[in-house]
Amino acid sequence: MSYQLLKPDVLTKDMIAIIGFFDGVHLAHQALLTEALNWAKADQKKPVVITFNHHPKSVIYGLDVTYITPLNQKVQRLKDAGFDEVFVIAFDIAFSHLSAETFLNDYLANLYGLVCGYDFKFGHGGRGNPDLLTAHPTLKTRVISEIRHLEQKISSSVIRKLIENGQVETLPSLLGRYYSIEGEVIHGEKKGRLIGYPTANLDTTHFVIPKKGVYASFTKVKDQVHRSMTSVGNNPTLNAHHPLSVESYLFDFDETIYGEIITTYFVKRLRSELKFDAVADLIAQIDLDGEETLKVLNPLKKPLS
Repeated sequence: MSYQLLKPDVLTKDMIAIIGFFDGVHLAHQALLTEALNWAKADQKKPVVITFNHHPKSVIYGLDVTYITPLNQKVQRLKDAGFDEVFVIAFDIAFSHLSAETFLNDYLANLYGLVCGYDFKFGHGGRGNPDLLTAHPTLKTRVISEIRHLEQKISSSVIRKLIENGQVETLPSLLGRYYSIEGEVIHGEKKGRLIGYPTANLDTTHFVIPKKGVYASFTKVKDQVHRSMTSVGNNPTLNAHHPLSVESYLFDFDETIYGEIITTYFVKRLRSELKFDAVADLIAQIDLDGEETLKVLNPLKKPLS
């Protein structure tokens, strides 16, 4: 996905930018997007995005961070929203030591206007804030207040916890869509086909993985969306030492798709992962899971993105 690395000379006075990490591009982020797009249209400026390639905490504290929307998916969603350019900060230790004043004067002050969230922090030690931005003599800054849903702040950290707890049903009201994972179909141990449920095993590198269990889902293959049933876990009945996998059984589907990039949309968690004493018991449970999955999915519209 095309984007430009942010350098001091690429931002110009014909641009209005939004700035933030934007993991998930959720409904609170979309409030910033809407403000910038409307402002750019009214003032006949170019709407652009400034974001990061890595979460700052992953660099500063050496953490292994997974994402709701890894960089390529994030850039795609931002461009789909209507932004002409996405500028990515190559965040490393050297950049983390840049002072707030230096970042503001050498980068942001070159813009016509900037939109940020009320809690946006920048510069070494997070010392830069919206007050510093709005006090700048030439940069026009608009600050978006906190966005809430049912008395809960909409944030990437809240959404991440819901995903990790398997509460995927609640996510459309915060994300504006089903939570989805995109990746290449990789070779697994192919034991699903032996019990009548061949699955597409998904490479989930960099994504936040939902809690172990069985989910009603949709899966997009080659621009076609299919009803599916997705297992997140270690397959304890068939192999107690199996690594964590995300694999989907697609209803009314019989194609070989190894190497294809597919997207799985998590709709509802049906149950926890279970270990059965006999394979026949596992098959009987999967049959029930399939019936429940179709009850959940049949009334729903298939996702578009």
